[in-house]
This record gives sequence, C-alpha cells and structure tokens, in this order.
Amino acid sequence: MPANAALYIQREDVDLTEVFEDVKSNKGIFRKATYYDVGLQGDWVRFNLMEPAQVKAHIAGFLGYIASLDQDEKRKADTSYAISHTRVVLGLVTDKNFEDNPAIWESLFRIADAYDGFVFVHGSVLLPNGAILVGPLLEQET
Repeated sequence: MPANAALYIQREDVDLTEVFEDVKSNKGIFRKATYYDVGLQGDWVRFNLMEPAQVKAHIAGFLGYIASLDQDEKRKADTSYAISHTRVVLGLVTDKNFEDNPAIWESLFRIADAYDGFVFVHGSVLLPNGAILVGPLLEQET
C-alpha cells in the first residue's frame, strides 16, 4: 500500500526548494505552486498544496477527527489548538510505501521541522521530532 501522509503548516507559505535539492514544481514568477515533486533516493514523490480556500473546512473536519479519538482530553485539546492555526496543508502522493524508500518517511519530518509543522500519518499527529501527540500510534507506543 502506498505511503499516505499530510503536513499541517502554520506559516502562510512553503517552498520545498528551500528544504530539498531535487525539486520541481509549477511555481512561476506570478504563480504560486500547487505541487512540489521531490526526488528522494531515486524516487519522485509529490506534495500537493491544498487550495487556500479549502483549508478552513478541511481543518474543521480534521478537528472533528481529533475530538473523536478515545484519548486524553487535554492532549486532544492541545493538539486541536495547534492544528487550528494551520494555513497550509501538504498532501503526500506516491506509489511507494515507507518501507520501500525510508527517505519518504524522513522527508515528512524534514518539512515539518523546516516549517514548524505537524505530520499526520497512520491516523496520528506527530511533531517534527517524531513525538506522537494523538492517534493510534500513541496507543502502540505504550
């Protein structure tokens, strides 16, 4: 099964050419990028940027998901507060899985670290250092 993940960034803009060396996009002089293709250990993966007009509704739905988790209420509230400030959502698109190319997994945390963001993977929200805030991975950790 292909790797699936999203990144939640609180900044107004991202430019993955600042994070990776091998990057292509449709960004132009007068055009904001709608995607970045990143070369990672011989594979190309795409990070789609959600249209800004869709972010607010997406975040509302995501906050509902976090609230539905059967986990510590304070932990959920703190995570929801952080996620509610999201301005940019990046979605990973690849036909590889994380085990096929570990650089894909690592790229998520590089981006999150560069932009003070959060990683959503395996139904869980993680910090750039890999610490799990909420989600099924938290239960596996104990």
